[in-house]
Amino acid sequence: MNASLLLALTLVLSLALPTACSTASKIDLGRVVTSGRDGWQYPDRVIAALQLQPGDRVAEIGAGAGYWLPFLAAAVGPDGRVYAVEVDDELVDSLRERVAAEGLANVVVVRGQFSDPELPDHQIDVAMTSNTYHHIQDRPAYFRRLTVDLAPQGRVAHLDDRDDVPAPFRWLQSSGHWTRPESMDAEMSEAGYERVERFDFLPIQSFQVYAPVSERS
Repeated sequence: MNASLLLALTLVLSLALPTACSTASKIDLGRVVTSGRDGWQYPDRVIAALQLQPGDRVAEIGAGAGYWLPFLAAAVGPDGRVYAVEVDDELVDSLRERVAAEGLANVVVVRGQFSDPELPDHQIDVAMTSNTYHHIQDRPAYFRRLTVDLAPQGRVAHLDDRDDVPAPFRWLQSSGHWTRPESMDAEMSEAGYERVERFDFLPIQSFQVYAPVSERS
């Protein structure tokens, strides 16, 4: 998301479109100017909401360019482990270059499969996706398979674009690249999870956390 475009839209169009004010109020304009994506993604608040602890083992499924990796690596510390999962060979290579360049010694890049993230069994305290959920084809089957990889009390967090974001902010999303929270709830329930937390501080994404039903019973 282009920071200059976001800033201009937030300052000008949200004033002209009252329905956008709620979304605009959740964007830190100063931080957009100085830090780009951080001004609307709120990585510090997301990490705090995930309640990550030193030594935790965390996986980002669909790590993309690696935006979340420094934040996750810092949260789990040197005794923790971050698994950056991607299915695209070029992205895997790019992630490995970034990890090496930034000295993220506790990050491991994993070449996953479309049906399996190829994570170690019974090890993952938190698995997260950020604008990846809607790309997964058979989501109930995929996340049912993921339960094998979760540690006891393990959780799965999804940040995904919402379809109820008003103009002008919807123009910054890719058409169709979103998931309704109620659809996510239904699919995760089919996979054997229940929603345990939901946060609403992100301006254009839903943020929901799930745990396997067996862990809650």
